[in-house]
Amino acid sequence: MIIAIGTKNPTKINAVTNAFFQYVKGEFISVNVSSNVSDQPLSDEETMLGAINRARNAREAEKANIGVGLEGGLVKTEVGYFLCNWGALVDNSLQPVVAGGARIIIPNEIGDQVFAGQELGDVMDSYVKKHNVRQNEGAIGIFTNGLVDRTQMFSELSTLLIGQYLYKNR
Repeated sequence: MIIAIGTKNPTKINAVTNAFFQYVKGEFISVNVSSNVSDQPLSDEETMLGAINRARNAREAEKANIGVGLEGGLVKTEVGYFLCNWGALVDNSLQPVVAGGARIIIPNEIGDQVFAGQELGDVMDSYVKKHNVRQNEGAIGIFTNGLVDRTQMFSELSTLLIGQYLYKNR
């Protein structure tokens, strides 16, 4: 079985392989594909669609049995700005299995910059004066004081995906 992961980001690749390897035997291939949404999704709907598109595009690009897409975004609510993340798994049925992950509030100064047009990863790099936060702990790692990092967050989401897939195919 070939499992195509729609990203070259190491945190997302590790999350999928960590969650899937004990349940699905196969070859994991990461491929850089488009989400067909904004580089910085700003709603649940756009973030979810980006994950579905990545899963479909990865599966098609690699002629894989399964495609997996993970997408992070930001949502503005009356309470404040929240990180959001969505994942999708697409198999031969082409009907996506979808799951949403953890949400935490982030400072308004970060959300304001993102909603003004900057990508969260770039804002975070500037905020913590560190390079490439998105491929390491992520904003979730910064704002949980390192208790939850980006790989953990996306691993939990990936486990939700593979669990639903296994249930559907029992």
